[in-house]
Amino acid sequence: MKASDICVGDWFKAVDYNSPFRITAIYDDVVQTQANYQSEIDGNWYSEAYIKDLVPIELTEDILVKNGFKKESQTIDGDYCKYTLPGFALNWCDTDGFWYQNGDITPNHVHTLQHLLLLCGIEKKIEL
Repeated sequence: MKASDICVGDWFKAVDYNSPFRITAIYDDVVQTQANYQSEIDGNWYSEAYIKDLVPIELTEDILVKNGFKKESQTIDGDYCKYTLPGFALNWCDTDGFWYQNGDITPNHVHTLQHLLLLCGIEKKIEL
């Protein structure tokens, strides 16, 4: 991952910290985190993380529902669903994960959904 792949406000975890945090600033190879965190590896406290150590957060139905997405349709066996916000629809299939429109974009991570909403002109602050 590169600095150009992330935005201020994105949610991530770090290789040495399993709780989610928001990015508040981006530098060449380091990001500032919203709050100090204690490394699970060395026990020290940090307010920054190397970009190479960021871990994407898997997008789940729980995250969508918590953020106001409505489940609009579902097949009988539950292998396909559609989640919507006003002016936006996201599809899910148990074999392919999430996709937007014709499958061109697959936002299977929270930060990718954040970017997609922003690109669609939808101002939605995602909460975890």
